[in-house]
Amino acid sequence: MKLVDMKLPKKTKEELKNDCCAPGASDQQDRWPYGLQLRFETEQVEKMPSLKDYKVGDKIIVSAEATVTEVRMSETQSKDKDKQTRYTVELQIQQIGCEPKSKKPVKEMSPEEYRKARERGEL
Repeated sequence: MKLVDMKLPKKTKEELKNDCCAPGASDQQDRWPYGLQLRFETEQVEKMPSLKDYKVGDKIIVSAEATVTEVRMSETQSKDKDKQTRYTVELQIQQIGCEPKSKKPVKEMSPEEYRKARERGEL
């Protein structure tokens, strides 16, 4: 599976000025769109207890099965008469799995890491 960076390009001051919904300062821009964030609440964490083992900054691999629930295309005309085409594809995630980005070899694991990996069924 090829991973594609979804980070948004930084807007210029002129683009921010013309964008009615942009935050006040360019350094306060979101780097990734809100719709790409996943939030697991208590009910989901109870179904995937390994989520409790992660710390802020950890990198993980997410695999999911989703159904496309909506596809939209719209065309608008900007001030300078150029047409802009926008696409929206909505997905409903139905099944999901998360695992550490890189698994340590068993020889390099601490006893605690080994125990958690066994509990998650990774060994």
